[in-house]
Amino acid sequence: MKDYHFENNNQEFDKTIRLDDINEKVKQIEHKQPNTDDLGDRDEFLNVFQSEHLDNTEIEKNEQTEDMVQQDTIQPSVQEQRKTENKAPDTPSGNIEKQQNTQQQSFWNKKTIGFATLGCIVLLMVCFGLGKMLFHGFGQDGMAVSKEQKPMLVYAVLDDGELLVYDIQQQKQKTVVCTEKTEVYDEGEHMFADTIQKGDVLMMVLDKDEEFVIHAQYNSIIEQKEITDVVVNTELHTIKSNHTNYVYDTNTMFLYQQNSIEPNKLEPCDVLQITIIDDKIWSVDVLKYHGYISVANKENIKNGMLQLDEKKAVPLKEVSRFAVAEGSHSITVTGDNIETRAENILVEAGEEYQYDLSKAQEKVGVLVVNANVTDYKLYINGALVDSSTPTVLPLGEYDVVILKNGYLEWNKTVTIDKDTVSIQAELEEDIQYGSVSIVCNEEGSHVRIDGVEKGVTPMQIDLPYGVYDIEVQKEGFPIYQEIVEVKNPIVHVIADVSF
Repeated sequence: MKDYHFENNNQEFDKTIRLDDINEKVKQIEHKQPNTDDLGDRDEFLNVFQSEHLDNTEIEKNEQTEDMVQQDTIQPSVQEQRKTENKAPDTPSGNIEKQQNTQQQSFWNKKTIGFATLGCIVLLMVCFGLGKMLFHGFGQDGMAVSKEQKPMLVYAVLDDGELLVYDIQQQKQKTVVCTEKTEVYDEGEHMFADTIQKGDVLMMVLDKDEEFVIHAQYNSIIEQKEITDVVVNTELHTIKSNHTNYVYDTNTMFLYQQNSIEPNKLEPCDVLQITIIDDKIWSVDVLKYHGYISVANKENIKNGMLQLDEKKAVPLKEVSRFAVAEGSHSITVTGDNIETRAENILVEAGEEYQYDLSKAQEKVGVLVVNANVTDYKLYINGALVDSSTPTVLPLGEYDVVILKNGYLEWNKTVTIDKDTVSIQAELEEDIQYGSVSIVCNEEGSHVRIDGVEKGVTPMQIDLPYGVYDIEVQKEGFPIYQEIVEVKNPIVHVIADVSF
């Protein structure tokens, strides 16, 4: 073993003591004294000694050596012997204690602290979840809660947070109460209970007695769609939209502006928001309702057509009253005898707008009459008009009549189908006849009218109204001559040829 040299109190080198001898003395002393001596626990002392002195510089070692040499030579104190023992780096107990101290120092590093922090966070989350579960397990004032969510259709919102609802699962009506502690969520957003309205469908969690609403929300089980172009079949309880059939229940609510309406009042132009659970409609909210347009005084329009907005035009004769969505609409009416009429109208929901075509501006043309006489009377459809100027008429067919004394009546049906229509009227004279009877005192006398031989007496001849020169002559007798005016239906001429 290596020898150690110590100095005495006089700073002189003393005798050399071997390490084996020192260890032996220490063991003898330990057997004689209890572990709890005045110097304290040995292991604790060694740990402190190792942590503070194992890594000291050579100068510190020399100072410790001088302290030990100052003690009485052969029998050092227990404290000096323990210091000497601890300086032995090859002892088993010293190595174990050094490893333990090193492990304690290296345990609380950054990695260990990070894991510990993460564990605390996880623990807090678990505690929060347990608190949430406990909250939903008990309602207001600690009352027991049924954790089952039930779909409820709100029939009416009553006073003091009371709701009249239809339990879709149990298929019955009941009343439940929302309190200040009732939680309402819509797509994860917290809402107040007073935002619940008639016609809403919510998933509700009630207390055990099903009297109070603990939790209410709109979730993925409740499906909402916006549809239009609807056809309602009240017998089959179906609503068809774009080739899709939806079924509704006898308890389904149909609302417009929070007012109930009958399903048969719906029109294809209405815009609906439907709420569906398990492929059945439970609530129908009319977002856009319809009004009506009625068409009046359409009878005089020839080949009329009506176009609404950008839709296809339909024959006017097939249109009487039809439903349209509330709001502004454009109407265009055309016809063979009217100018194209286009205007915008405003239709209010549930109201009827009357579209009056009596104010439609008719198409017109000018009738020009050319006649072979003047100062005649012109009648159009029985009404006397001024014959001295052209006549402006709406497009269509008209009866035209021209009258003049001494001429036959002229009439014709004229169609006004363009801006100007001209007609030529040729009037014929109106010739009236009178029956002229000629007799003579000598039968067989010859009759000449205006110098033209007409026959022998007695005779009867029809002559147009007018003045005639009549001669009656018989051979051997004087000639009878008379100027006769025919202006009556019957005229008598008596000739006397005697001497």
